[in-house]
Amino acid sequence: MEGKDNLRVLIEVVEQNFTEEDFEILATFFKAFAHPLRLKILLILYTAKDKKVCVSNIVDLLGVSQPNVSQHLFILRSAGIVDCQRDKNFVCYTLRSRLAEKILKLIMEEKRCISENEN
Repeated sequence: MEGKDNLRVLIEVVEQNFTEEDFEILATFFKAFAHPLRLKILLILYTAKDKKVCVSNIVDLLGVSQPNVSQHLFILRSAGIVDCQRDKNFVCYTLRSRLAEKILKLIMEEKRCISENEN
């Protein structure tokens, strides 16, 4: 695609579909994804499907400290990616964002494709 007119069409399409607030929300969303431990947490929640996963479960599974896990879960919750629910003395999490679910599904599918191609 060449020429300034064609480029203007592209920016118009983007601007018609997204507000500045949309870009801020998406940037926050993707920043929350951008950490290896948060990705591991999200993949655990994704594979758990509709089951609640407690902070203590994540601590045990990943072998990291509870404050570290809680800090990362706070970032994910602030970005609207996960929900939490207190169950007596436990705080349990589930995925909230459908966009996050779609991205995690794609990551899982691509990983399988990469693994199959390496063999």
